[in-house]
Amino acid sequence: MRTPLQISEESLFGFLASTKLPVVSSLSALIRWISLGLALLCGVFGVVCLVLPDGGLWSPELPWSGALPALLAGPLFFGAWMDWRAGRMQRAAITLFVALFLFTTLANWKRGAFSPAWYLEPILSLLATMCLGVVPGLLLTLVSTSALLAAAVSAVGSPWPPELAGSLWQHTTSLASLSLASALAGAIVNRLVFMALLTAESQRRKNFESSRALRYREKLLRHALRVETVGDLAGMVCHQLRNTFQVLMGHVTMASMAGDDERERRLNMIQDTLQQAGPLLDQLMRLAHPDEGSTVAVDVVPVLRQFHEQASRVIPGRIQLTLEAPETTPNVTLNPHGLVHVLWNLVINARQAIAGDGAITLRCGSDRHQVWIEVADTGCGMTKEVQQRIFEPYFTTKPPGQGTGLGLVAVARFVRGSNGLIQVESEKDRGTTFRLRFPRAAELRLSDSA
Repeated sequence: MRTPLQISEESLFGFLASTKLPVVSSLSALIRWISLGLALLCGVFGVVCLVLPDGGLWSPELPWSGALPALLAGPLFFGAWMDWRAGRMQRAAITLFVALFLFTTLANWKRGAFSPAWYLEPILSLLATMCLGVVPGLLLTLVSTSALLAAAVSAVGSPWPPELAGSLWQHTTSLASLSLASALAGAIVNRLVFMALLTAESQRRKNFESSRALRYREKLLRHALRVETVGDLAGMVCHQLRNTFQVLMGHVTMASMAGDDERERRLNMIQDTLQQAGPLLDQLMRLAHPDEGSTVAVDVVPVLRQFHEQASRVIPGRIQLTLEAPETTPNVTLNPHGLVHVLWNLVINARQAIAGDGAITLRCGSDRHQVWIEVADTGCGMTKEVQQRIFEPYFTTKPPGQGTGLGLVAVARFVRGSNGLIQVESEKDRGTTFRLRFPRAAELRLSDSA
């Protein structure tokens, strides 16, 4: 049974990790290697800045303000890479964003509130709240905004030009407001995405439960059909076994009054009679035990011949069961056990439709594209109105308690499941013919490849 996805309400990474999709694995690998690359770059850059003349640790004259931002953020990038490798995606994502915020904040601090790199903060705030969740994203945003305001305060005493000094706080508050607005927008997107994911997951679970319930009902339906078929077959088997027992009792009685030679001959006849009755019980046991089997390429002629031999022992003597089949037919792809079950359903229905003497004929043949099987009887037939409803579930013309109306439903379902077609020809008081058409195995493979 497939386990439902566990959606984390804190981070999108938790949901992505639970999906196990290939694209998520690729994205995770990409972010993992980016984290490692940033860690290495920060380490190399920090070392290079340290070996420079005075002022290389933290100076606005150097790219990204020198070694300090790189040396402090580098271990965090490396820790994020380690967490990605260990599969701790939520922790790795938080560590990665902390490193990015720390690096940009320290790199901009010495450059003042007017540093263009401060405009990375709104973008990071948006991504942080959208990916990490509302609380972690807002906390990181508030910390970076506070650092921006602190940088502005530290610059108040500096000899700024009058036109810049007047707009310093306006610029700083505007940028801080933009960062907070970006964080709120990311929080809204985060909630909307999670609502959509939760709705989709809820619908997926409903579909999963509905599918499981449908499979269970179909299993019960197949069991009910099997029980009905076995019940009808058991009645005919019991009738034939009653006749067999009478023959056996006659042999036993005659053997008890005969000499040794006659007794031995009678014992051999008893053995032959028991061997003939054995297949009846074997067939009954096979139908009684579920065997879904699998579809294979099969020639239906041997299946029909074996079925005809078994059914001839069960069908009452007043009904003539004949088989008209060629030596072989092209293969068709189906489940042979299911085909035998279908034949028993049709033959039992035909036997029940014949009130007195009659005949049931099994035929098969093929044309350029199909192999067909017919089960024809000389029974009471059906009206047009009945023909239109015979494949409706629970529709039956039998008296109450003698039919479920599911036998022909199972027949039609098997034929459709085998890519086949079922046809019915019937007239009132003139018999019925069921024709099953299956595509040849070669034709089926050709249509599938196309």
